[in-house]
Amino acid sequence: MGTNVLTPGKIVSVSEFSQGKAGKVFNDVGTNKNSYIVMKNNTPVAVIVSIEEYNTYQDRIEALEAKLAAYINAPAKRIGVAQASFDVPDDFDDWDIGFGDDDEDLT
Repeated sequence: MGTNVLTPGKIVSVSEFSQGKAGKVFNDVGTNKNSYIVMKNNTPVAVIVSIEEYNTYQDRIEALEAKLAAYINAPAKRIGVAQASFDVPDDFDDWDIGFGDDDEDLT
């Protein structure tokens, strides 16, 4: 899978495609798994990623949708967090939703 951080070197304008840069960009994406932001009038309009990265994103979305559906239909337990209570499914602790390292503090 390609990197999640798109650096300025990985930005390409629509006009550069008409100047023959498209082949280089697509070759770089296919060979090196780099991603590009496509700009039009200084506004991002598209992202070009490898098919492998696209498939990974699709798989993650499908997995999260399945977990969300399970959450909606699961019997819930109550937990208290910062003076509030939330309903969570019994297996919520086992979910891996890709927020980073397990030990990472997200606050």
